Amino acid sequence: MSEQRRISWKFHAKQILKKVTPAVFSVILLAVISIMILFIPPYIGLADNGDFFRAYSSNGLYHNQPNYDAMQFGYFVKEFGIYQYFNENQVAILSSQSLLIKAAIGLNSLFLHDGTFDVRFMAAIQLLLLLGAVYLLVEALTTRFKGIFAYLSAFIVVLVFGDTAYIAYFNSFYSEGLMMIMALYMAAALLLMYQKRYNDYFLLAVFFISSILLITAKQQNAPFGVIITFFGLLLLFIRREKKFRILTGSLLGVIFATGVAMYVFIPQEFVTINQYQTMTRGVLLKSDAPEKSLEQMGIDPEFSLLKGTTYFDKYKMIDPDSTWMQKNFYDHYGFVPVLKFYLTNPSELYAMLNLSAEHSFTIRPLEMGNYEKSAGKDFGEKTHFFTAYSSLKHALSPATFAFIILWAAIFLISYSRGLGQAFRERDYRGFLRLDLAVMLVMIGFSVLLITIVGDGEADLAKHEFMFNICFDISIVMMITSLLHGLANKAEKRRIKHENT
Repeated sequence: MSEQRRISWKFHAKQILKKVTPAVFSVILLAVISIMILFIPPYIGLADNGDFFRAYSSNGLYHNQPNYDAMQFGYFVKEFGIYQYFNENQVAILSSQSLLIKAAIGLNSLFLHDGTFDVRFMAAIQLLLLLGAVYLLVEALTTRFKGIFAYLSAFIVVLVFGDTAYIAYFNSFYSEGLMMIMALYMAAALLLMYQKRYNDYFLLAVFFISSILLITAKQQNAPFGVIITFFGLLLLFIRREKKFRILTGSLLGVIFATGVAMYVFIPQEFVTINQYQTMTRGVLLKSDAPEKSLEQMGIDPEFSLLKGTTYFDKYKMIDPDSTWMQKNFYDHYGFVPVLKFYLTNPSELYAMLNLSAEHSFTIRPLEMGNYEKSAGKDFGEKTHFFTAYSSLKHALSPATFAFIILWAAIFLISYSRGLGQAFRERDYRGFLRLDLAVMLVMIGFSVLLITIVGDGEADLAKHEFMFNICFDISIVMMITSLLHGLANKAEKRRIKHENT
């Protein structure tokens, strides 16, 4: 009887595994963990660092807590007011996040009728989008192997991208959560095309939509349009049909134009902030002779007194928005002159890149709390629930630019095998996985460089969020490849054992 039960148990287990594929397993596990983080008390989110106003005010929302300013940085706030009449606040920034906020307000109106907006509706929409992205990513990563190693790969994906450091962004008005989701869709689409899984036109649509939403999530992402377009050119050759190539070329043109438009329409307010801190928290910060650095750029060396200051300092030496500053300071430099300065002063560039590397493996901002004030936690306290990956990554990753170069080299070499044969056979689809790898590396390096050249070292942890995403996708890809190899060896041993 016990033998019959054992056979019956094995049979039912196999039937369950047929339905609960690694992709389905990852979705179920991620949903359970994320619901515990976002929707079960104490609710986990991210406190406002002052950036929320630009996102919620132009979308018809306002903070309705009397002591809201005192809770900034320290406490997560989940409820906001909805303007019932005229909203005098104009659109401060162009961002695809507005689509998310508008959708969340619409969903909110179906359940709440007291003029209150609950940010958890926005979290719910993002969670649903993330579940879809993770499903496709796990499908792409595990389509060529089965068994325990495939489920372990699915768990690794959840361990990384279900980490509370990532999920907490959903309960906030930061656009980083949307950026992570769209990056995962983009990566999954290319990997699935490489695997010839699902319809190419469907995956092309996923790639296009996710790329557009990623680029437009934040104006800092404008350069991604150039990078994605350049590496997306490979898609023109994976099919010979003229209509596919025309459609692909047209969509890539839209992606490129979107990146350019995001750069062109950066508000002057942000230009001034970034330009000020590019010099005071960038060029001058690591310079041993700041006066000479300014002279090299044709700027009065007296401005060296601003070294280390920020645009947002409470007590300023000078009004950073004055016409005098514009004429005597800002008009003398821009992105290209600053980049030229760093290239002609490699020691200072490397010092800034090392400084950038110190923050590049930190997913969540260290200064923002995760709990509501009503939870009774200390001001700025952070959760430790399901943060194993982000905590280990922050603690163990070498904080040097040399390590980042080593990571890029190992990642690219790992996916360069077999390219000679693919090239000889003109199998352009076979290049897609390496194409994605190079794209991720280029986006990651562009984030580090653009952050330094465009805003100095101010708020590096948050500005380098996209580097974390690129790095984590690469880690998941490499670990899954190793597990794939182990699965193949285990299968060969099983077959050999059966034959003997």
